[in-house]
Amino acid sequence: MEWQDNGYVISTKKFGENSVILDAFTRERGRFQGMVKGGMGRSKRSVLQAGNYVKLTWRARLEDQLGQYQVEAIKLNTGYILSSKLAPLGLSSLCDLLKKLPDRQAYAQLYDGFETVLEHLIEDENWLPLLIKWQVGFLQQMGYGLDLSQCAVTGTTENLAYISPKTGRAVCEDVGLPYKGKLFTIPPFIIGDFETEISPDHLFEGMKITEYFIKKHIYDVQNLPFPEAQKLLIDRVFKMTKTAT
Repeated sequence: MEWQDNGYVISTKKFGENSVILDAFTRERGRFQGMVKGGMGRSKRSVLQAGNYVKLTWRARLEDQLGQYQVEAIKLNTGYILSSKLAPLGLSSLCDLLKKLPDRQAYAQLYDGFETVLEHLIEDENWLPLLIKWQVGFLQQMGYGLDLSQCAVTGTTENLAYISPKTGRAVCEDVGLPYKGKLFTIPPFIIGDFETEISPDHLFEGMKITEYFIKKHIYDVQNLPFPEAQKLLIDRVFKMTKTAT
């Protein structure tokens, strides 16, 4: 068995003396693991950094075996991202979630969205709202999508202002206002309104929403700790809201 494709490094794990298990993400095959011989060596280690874009050749005797990768660098993105204070946390948040995908299943929409967020991470420009939107898409792809199409009570599509933490469904302003202390506020960009200026408060509200539902549906059910990078990112955004006031 053999295939070739381009994709992104998600993570590596030491295997034996000098090899690693590479977790990669491709558009056609999704998340796919394989062994890289000599992956702990200096020359390969720089290529096998999260976020790098690489050419992958995978070989195995049988399709269901771990197999071996040959990896060639196409674009080394990590250095650009590490030059920022905040962007490395964004990359870690992306990769932490990608590792929760079922392996060997294609997720073309998530892949395309990942590329878009990564491009903005490299430029360190307006990537936070894109990351939050990608996380909403991740929840949908995993079967836990938020219903932001209409008010869960009245059915109206106008003035959607809140999300119920119990159901993940939107509620319009008139219905939700008396209960706003128990609901999440919907930032405009999450429902496609990019004309309204995105404030630090909007970003913080968006991150609270995705944190809650990702923690509930992905990490808590597997008894896993919530990723430290995501916690730090939320904390940094919260501090941005205090600076802005």
